[in-house]
Amino acid sequence: EVALSLLLLRFADIIAFISSNLEPHHLCEYLYQLAEKFNAFFRDCRVKGASEQNGRLCLVEAARQVLEKGLCILGIPTIERM
Repeated sequence: EVALSLLLLRFADIIAFISSNLEPHHLCEYLYQLAEKFNAFFRDCRVKGASEQNGRLCLVEAARQVLEKGLCILGIPTIERM
């Protein structure tokens, strides 16, 4: 949870960095790391029915929003459901 939270907090810094340096590959690397951290979080942390359910649901939603916005910046469309 902590690792995912800290990585989510870096999104604004990554956007500022790529805006000033015009190096979008850094956003690609960040989104890949975020997907890896989210996968580990989802594998290791129970969300539904856990005592921390509300906080973890907020973390899931934050990850969804950041991934969606990052992919949108790169011009990659997302899907609603899998």
